[in-house]
Amino acid sequence: MISNADKEETLPSWRRSLQRHLIPSFLATAFFYLRDKAKVHPSARVQFGSNIRFGERTVVKAAAIIQASGGRVLIGRDCAVGSFNHIIAGVADVVIGDDVRFGSSVVAIATTREYRRKDQIISSQGFSDKGIRIGNDVLIGSGAILLDGCNIGDGAVIGAGSVVSGKVPPYATVFGVPAKVVFYRE
Repeated sequence: MISNADKEETLPSWRRSLQRHLIPSFLATAFFYLRDKAKVHPSARVQFGSNIRFGERTVVKAAAIIQASGGRVLIGRDCAVGSFNHIIAGVADVVIGDDVRFGSSVVAIATTREYRRKDQIISSQGFSDKGIRIGNDVLIGSGAILLDGCNIGDGAVIGAGSVVSGKVPPYATVFGVPAKVVFYRE
């Protein structure tokens, strides 16, 4: 993984646009395979650059989107990012451990728009970024939503369609909106 010393400064918007939209997918696929030994499907949209890293043997399936706006997306070894997943790092990082499995259509957004002040329009209030942390050996069911600030412990299972906004203890199985512990793995 990348240390904080290697973390890039917030990229100018023109550079992020180049990395997200003008690098052909087949070049990004080759780049991530050669640099990280990860398999990224050509139809996936993974932002090109050093702020997105994969561990060896990680697979990113068709139509997944992974992008960062100043923060990093760090995915460990032997992970599977499902089809139609959307993983976004704002200024804070998304850090995913080893052996993590994402079902299809999972959304992980590590940024939150500020909206509390009624004397300003919402779009001018900025963002609050806490980041997302996911431990090792985690299973995330299809359609789950992981919100900014969530911290998922090792061995946890997130049920399909669940919304996670806080801490999930190690080896807990959670379901629901909001996600609540149903039982612990034995």
